[in-house]
Amino acid sequence: MLGWVAFLGGSSAALLWMSRAQPFPEIGGRWAWLMLSITGLLALAMNSPRTMNPDLPVIIGGIVGGLGVVVGAIHDRRKQDVVLAPFAGMWFVAATVSALADGWNSYDQIEQWVGFILATVVILLEVFLFWKGLIIGVQGISWSHAALRQLDRGLIEGERGAIAMFEKSWSVDESWLDAMSHAALVRIHSFQGNAKAASKHAELLERLGGEDSIEDAWLKKIDSCLKRLSSPITESE
Repeated sequence: MLGWVAFLGGSSAALLWMSRAQPFPEIGGRWAWLMLSITGLLALAMNSPRTMNPDLPVIIGGIVGGLGVVVGAIHDRRKQDVVLAPFAGMWFVAATVSALADGWNSYDQIEQWVGFILATVVILLEVFLFWKGLIIGVQGISWSHAALRQLDRGLIEGERGAIAMFEKSWSVDESWLDAMSHAALVRIHSFQGNAKAASKHAELLERLGGEDSIEDAWLKKIDSCLKRLSSPITESE
């Protein structure tokens, strides 16, 4: 049981740390804090006078892990988060394999084959989630969505500001995304009175086809965000 508490606590702390580098850090952060809180309660229960069910950490890991995989996959599809699904997958895989291993000796041959296939499937699922989330990493469009949110909030400067996020929203295969980012940065730097930076991004934008290659809705959204700001914002999140 102590090993489970250490595993859940350590993986949750790692998720919390890695979520801070995501375009939308609150997604993984909420699940990390949830699991850390549960882990803390489990640690307290271990020292309580009443004996705790030894299967409780496995049950909790399986339930929270399964739900986390589903929620993480949804956010991954929305281009918002790539770390929740792999970490939740670790909890789900560990719980599944542990549950199968505990009852292995009581299974007949057919049940053992079914258990082996099930364990293989969930492990392969976790390998896929790990590869897609932690190896491929965050896509440029995710940073573009986050940058637009920060601009709408009036957060321009700083590590979590719109400028820093737009500067990360590049794509080797999707030049239209690069053009959108340059167009946004031209307007933001012009708004701040930074003519040199605005000119630099304007030149890069022209190489990608200029503003004619960008949808009017995107340009209007950037302009509407800037119009709400009466002065340059230097506040960061």
